[in-house]
Amino acid sequence: MEIKSKAMRSVSDEVERCLPYFIRLCVNGVIATGVRLDASAIEVARDIHRKLPPTTDATLRGHFEATLSDLVDLVSALAPRLPPEMIHDFAEKASQAQVAATLERSLIGALRAAAG
Repeated sequence: MEIKSKAMRSVSDEVERCLPYFIRLCVNGVIATGVRLDASAIEVARDIHRKLPPTTDATLRGHFEATLSDLVDLVSALAPRLPPEMIHDFAEKASQAQVAATLERSLIGALRAAAG
């Protein structure tokens, strides 16, 4: 089944829709491995990208890759302000979902400010 580019959301819409899930995966990576948030974002994106079927339409593949790239850029922008120890400390006091939700609110606020 071929997906037409007209039916696809914009990359920015996809980024906003996927951001909460992507952040949760990144936070889980930081907590599990102790790596920096930016390194976790890159690894999460690589893992997701590896799951894309090789026969995926080129337009859809480009859209998917642009979305992943923007997600990595957004999450990586937080990395200098959030060392792994800070995320671990926060996670000891709150659930991983709460940590991710806090990061998500910060990034969505930044996205909306940049768009408006």
